Amino acid sequence: MIKIFHDGLIHNPPGGGSSVFEKEYVNYIFDYLPKKEVRLSVGTIPNSSPHFGTLITFSLAFSLAQRLEKLGKSVTVVVGLVDTGSLSTDRFILEDIEYQKSLASTGKINNYLTDFEELLKKLSSYFGNLNYEIVNQSSLSLHLKAPEIINKIINEKEKIGSLLFPETKRLGLRSACSQCGLADRYGLNNSYEDTRINFFCPRHDRYSIDIQKDGLQRLEFETPLRNLIRGLLYTEDNQEKDVPYSWLRITGSDHAGFYQEQTFYKGAALLGADITNSPLIVYSPLVVDWTGAKLSKSILIEGGYKCLIDQGLEYLFNWRRFKEKFGDEGLRKLFKEVDLWLEEPSKLFRSYTIFYFVELFKEEKVITSDIQLEEETWISLQEAQVEVFPKYDI
Repeated sequence: MIKIFHDGLIHNPPGGGSSVFEKEYVNYIFDYLPKKEVRLSVGTIPNSSPHFGTLITFSLAFSLAQRLEKLGKSVTVVVGLVDTGSLSTDRFILEDIEYQKSLASTGKINNYLTDFEELLKKLSSYFGNLNYEIVNQSSLSLHLKAPEIINKIINEKEKIGSLLFPETKRLGLRSACSQCGLADRYGLNNSYEDTRINFFCPRHDRYSIDIQKDGLQRLEFETPLRNLIRGLLYTEDNQEKDVPYSWLRITGSDHAGFYQEQTFYKGAALLGADITNSPLIVYSPLVVDWTGAKLSKSILIEGGYKCLIDQGLEYLFNWRRFKEKFGDEGLRKLFKEVDLWLEEPSKLFRSYTIFYFVELFKEEKVITSDIQLEEETWISLQEAQVEVFPKYDI
């Protein structure tokens, strides 16, 4: 076990986004949403109970939605639960090809669905009974422009495959076998004939779908491809005058920077999209461990973080444990904390260690706004632009 010491000071230095948006971040976003209605998109793969990263991203989505409504927008939070994702235990290597069974195929999506439903109800209630809806990946395929966009991607499959999947240089496009549920995760054995896609199952041989007929909803998209398709569909809606809403996206900041620039913006440009109409993307802070690596569901599923769990910090990874330990009061504290980040963007454009939240939920936590300080101390804190937390060891 490693003991971590700190001086109790929290710094929020300017830089990047926080140097541009000191106080008016929400107003800036508002100005780039030309339509009265707004659909605010957020999502996750529901392969575990919601952890702190998910709680923060969802909280930020509802907080921003409430603030936009107060400015005059009509907002619906659209929560995408990616049922085509999989658990590592449901992936198989056969003849050097990785196959998977999705959460929908195995039914394991139901293991955690009630956790997400309960969390969303509480978020909606806290932030003013906001409208929200839950969708799965097939909702993308229902879009009127989906056949056209997917066809464009297939026609440029060499370029898009190399851009999004440099290791395989193939489109991460798949469809589960109707008999056993297996799917070639990265589409390595796919072949394409006009609007027909041929897939291979190691148990049941070849099968195919026609994207211009009834097969579109059977398609599954690996994450970078899903990100591109979703962004292109939102772009179409944003620029279409007959569509009454503008799209806005919220996601974790691990999907910012190079990832978004290459997998979405460059991909969209290759396909001829007008990216000036692409949705604004708001990035939520990463929650990181003591090394600076993000809090990871996959590491948790594989048995990581045992040391933290042994110290009673399982609530960082598990919504149910968080509820048991802190109840609704703890949720309100978290929602209030995230809401403040939109008022002070220097607290938004940064990451937070898990130990920050350990302190936040300590009963003896002290924040400068909650106590009376001597004038000299108060002035020095204002000049330093910091908050004070007690010292601790972990």
